[in-house]
Amino acid sequence: MGFETEKGEKMKKRFGSLSETEQEKIENKYHQMNPADFDDMMSEAEIASTTSIRLPGKIVEALKIVAKLEGERKYQNMVRKWITERLRHEAKIALRLSEMPIKEVVAVSEAQV
Repeated sequence: MGFETEKGEKMKKRFGSLSETEQEKIENKYHQMNPADFDDMMSEAEIASTTSIRLPGKIVEALKIVAKLEGERKYQNMVRKWITERLRHEAKIALRLSEMPIKEVVAVSEAQV
């Protein structure tokens, strides 16, 4: 869920990082909303879970450098994107394996070890 700017483009900034003028515009828009429309909008929002993993400091520093090089403001966003991409990739492989006869699945898994 982003905020729309004057130009109509979606912003993925956090509310607190917006200028005072932008914050006021969003607040005014919110206060003028029909409660039913707000409920609809909130029901479409993605639900996220907070999770934590421990990584060595050197890896975190490397992630921060790579994120900066890729134009990401926070390395966590880049890691989230990487995990999503990898999960899609693995899901495709799992789907193909599930359609194979069991002997072929075993052969594939043994070949990857």
